[in-house]
Amino acid sequence: MFGNSANKMEHLIEKKNAEKLSHLANDKHVETAVAAIAGLGKVGGETAVNTLVSLLHSPDRQLRLATARAMGEMKDARTRMHVSHQLSIEQDAEVKAALQAALTDACTVTDYAHLVTRVNGTNVWTAALQAAVAAHEIVRIPASERPYYVDATVRVPSNRRIEATGATVALLPGTRVLMLRNEHAPDGTLAPIPPGSRDRNIAVVGGRWEDWMRARRGYGVTGRFDLGPRKVGAHYGVSTLFYFGNCDAVTVRGATFVHTSGFAVQAGDGAGHRYERIRFEACHADGLHLNGNLSEVHVRDVRGGVGDDLVALNAYDWLNSSINFGPQRNILCEDLELVGGGYPAIRIQPAKYRYADGAVVDCAVSNVIFRRVKGITTFKMYLQTPRYRIGTEPEWAAVGTGGNLFFEDIEIDLARPIDCMGQYRDSEPVRGHFGAFEFGADLSSVHFRNIDITFHLDRFPLSHLAVVGPKSCFFPGKDGEAGMEIFDPYVSCRVGEVTVEGLKVRGAAPQELVRATAFDDVNRDGRSSGRGVIDRLRIVRD
Repeated sequence: MFGNSANKMEHLIEKKNAEKLSHLANDKHVETAVAAIAGLGKVGGETAVNTLVSLLHSPDRQLRLATARAMGEMKDARTRMHVSHQLSIEQDAEVKAALQAALTDACTVTDYAHLVTRVNGTNVWTAALQAAVAAHEIVRIPASERPYYVDATVRVPSNRRIEATGATVALLPGTRVLMLRNEHAPDGTLAPIPPGSRDRNIAVVGGRWEDWMRARRGYGVTGRFDLGPRKVGAHYGVSTLFYFGNCDAVTVRGATFVHTSGFAVQAGDGAGHRYERIRFEACHADGLHLNGNLSEVHVRDVRGGVGDDLVALNAYDWLNSSINFGPQRNILCEDLELVGGGYPAIRIQPAKYRYADGAVVDCAVSNVIFRRVKGITTFKMYLQTPRYRIGTEPEWAAVGTGGNLFFEDIEIDLARPIDCMGQYRDSEPVRGHFGAFEFGADLSSVHFRNIDITFHLDRFPLSHLAVVGPKSCFFPGKDGEAGMEIFDPYVSCRVGEVTVEGLKVRGAAPQELVRATAFDDVNRDGRSSGRGVIDRLRIVRD
């Protein structure tokens, strides 16, 4: 560093010698430049601002990161426009986080207390919160023993951070729309969302975010996008407390979701999302429900009780639970744990989806890592269309693709099938096979490392580490009606390579750790034949 002496740099800072620090901030030695940039953040003033603004666009990531942090420490309103612009184009996740922290224009929601209304004796903060986020980059919701009730959706524009540590924000009982969403969130059901008018750089930090229901009541009851007629193409598939669609650089950190009757967070069509230190308390549907056209996603430290999937990577999904269809790629999910009861599953669902004009999109899922996961029984990665009666056409879909899937450091107690239906519960010889990992997609590769799994073959002799191929569960009809198929027995799929290493088995191990299933017209309807294929199975023994 400068003159091999940190003391000399500290001397320049102490003397507020911005001119010399500005010169050193452009030094060819990165360590020197970074130290000088940090010094400019401490010194402040016009010279420091001008130098930092120029360095904010440096091609060197280390210099941009140091500059963003220096601007955050300086908190000079003159940098506001430049920080917001860089946020709109920055690609590096760490630099984005530092820029988000450098936003300077702040208020508290109580500054808008004059907009609070009274509804049946309860203070309602909807208008106050909406006015605050419309006007300021940072909105702080102060800690309070009383909830801040809202009775309509709060729309959040780009370059905003809501800080709510110690506060509870709750939907007013009877509210049927979601609580919070980004400003520009078009529907992508009928056609892909066209470019333009994207939101970016939205953060929610801390807070308890509560729904008013105490059970899952079904789609369309609460968590709606709006109160317009429910139809495909009009946000039919939104069912959540938070929604981020057509939005890049989203951060939800340190937040607790309580009693959500739909999904806690639903997102799609975006890049650079981070969900960190998330807690779920008695939530009734999916925790994180992530739809198509998502990339560069990091999910870390997610824990709690949910009524459905803890994390769902649904690049494809049913029309009542998605409005974005397309690929997902480059996703890291780590340190996940289901506790407090609930449905012990993680969903990963690729498939092909057909738009209204007949165009087909492959909702592929690729380059995904799950590591350090507890409390989950089954990772579900198979095509699943809505149930259908034998003799009728299932909803159109086709097998999706993906690959480069890694599962490591995962503890599983396979005490029973995730869906304890008759054929699985009774170990029916053809349909009754199930796995901790169930694949029904064309995948290039799947890698298991350090899986700690407990089998219970005395009760469920047809259980496996992984199953590749179609699924079937048939419910007989009543009073002459045709029976009902729950899954898609006509699926055929192929996995190129499955690698298993560092496996720890508790209890007796099945003869087939990894099984390829096959059906030959299992429902006797002429359409229920499918086959799973594994090209290469590699088991690395200690």
